Amino acid sequence: MTFSGVMAAGKPPELGNLIDIDKIRYDDQGLVAIAIQDILNGGVLALGSMNREALQKTLATQQLWWVQQSQIELWHPDIILESISYDYRGNFLVAGVAYCPSELNGSGGHTLAGLFRVICDRRDHPNSQSYTCQLFAGGDNKILKKIGEEAAEVVMACKDDEPQAIASEVADLFYHSLVALAYHQVDLRKVYEQLEARRQ
Repeated sequence: MTFSGVMAAGKPPELGNLIDIDKIRYDDQGLVAIAIQDILNGGVLALGSMNREALQKTLATQQLWWVQQSQIELWHPDIILESISYDYRGNFLVAGVAYCPSELNGSGGHTLAGLFRVICDRRDHPNSQSYTCQLFAGGDNKILKKIGEEAAEVVMACKDDEPQAIASEVADLFYHSLVALAYHQVDLRKVYEQLEARRQ
């Protein structure tokens, strides 16, 4: 089955530009079927229906809205929409979603999920020219050494009280930590769950 509108990995979505809403074919009740898929592991999380208004709201808000008992409802507050596509006939939608704590929505949560997806792809499809693949090839020792170096650089940047340097070094630490997660097959959602627990 051919689908149109899949988003490039790791890029913030401009979902309204991905699909032609006028090509979607609704049934006699004004509904179209949708499958909700986890972008991190490919699993189907739910099957449901959308009408035109729910689809428009989904594209506008980057959160997934569907129809339940004739009412448009938010599927899950901690889910962000990473991609959306439809089959060549326009009568079936697939939404790619990622778990993201609600306080991160719209402020970088989807960027971490997208980056992690790219890192996992590098792990599964090695390329000797890729720095990420070189880290995986070096194994735990190389990855952990880089995490130690980046953590030390975060400390030094904070000591120097340089906001831009702090942001840059923390980004490097985040990236290498994501590589460690992927190397050890740890799902990013487990990190989100731990962050959620810190709010208790």
